[in-house]
Amino acid sequence: MTATKLILFEGIPGSGKTTTSQLLHASFKEHGTDSAVFVEGSEHPIDLPFYAYLTTSEFMELLSKYPQQADWLKQISVIEDAYALTPYQSTEPDSRDDSLLEYLRSKEFCYSDRPVVSFDTFKEVFCKRFEKFAASAKKQDTVTIFESVLFQHQIHDIHRLYPEVSEREIIEYLGKLAHIIKPLNPVLFYLSQSSVNESLEHTANIRSKPKWAAEETIAYYIRRKKLEMDAIKELPFYSRVIDNTDRDYDNMMATILRTLLEK
Repeated sequence: MTATKLILFEGIPGSGKTTTSQLLHASFKEHGTDSAVFVEGSEHPIDLPFYAYLTTSEFMELLSKYPQQADWLKQISVIEDAYALTPYQSTEPDSRDDSLLEYLRSKEFCYSDRPVVSFDTFKEVFCKRFEKFAASAKKQDTVTIFESVLFQHQIHDIHRLYPEVSEREIIEYLGKLAHIIKPLNPVLFYLSQSSVNESLEHTANIRSKPKWAAEETIAYYIRRKKLEMDAIKELPFYSRVIDNTDRDYDNMMATILRTLLEK
């Protein structure tokens, strides 16, 4: 078994990242390798879906304004020296104050159309997230499988929130994140299709989201794929592009497992 503690799957929508991540996790489990898989939308050690960003003073004011929810807010929040990250999509009864949820939604960190922080702060937050994960993972024997963590979510959020940021700046930032996780001896597999158009049409069909097949969406992902392929060339650890045009998962899994054994 490879000495890596982190395996990354990247690729545009419809490339098979989720399926492959789960297949690899199942294979590890079958062969007695302790592993954890994190796909899009799951509770996650790095990604921040539906988290509010609050400065320390804003967070303290929030606790004062909502004393009944204060203990719950402190319990669920990621509290750093200068800010707090508070998830707000929760079934916790004490969270069901409409005004509180409305306020937290207005402070959405990633999943919005407008930034609540500068790009420098955005980078600082995620660097801290990567550092904490790397420090924790290094002490464990578990192999972590991440889908869309290094490229997809980062690039997509930056393009949406900070359109003025250049591709060179994005690649340099991704390189910084990559260096943070380098001690985990990561391996990145980039799943690719010969046609971006076909991949997005496949996604549109299986997810019942026609917008994925729209002309402007296809143009965006052609550009994003090129950016990701350029970023791969500068990664400080091993990466491999795997053609998944035929979606032959048995063959692809054989390639992935063979690659990991050879590393």
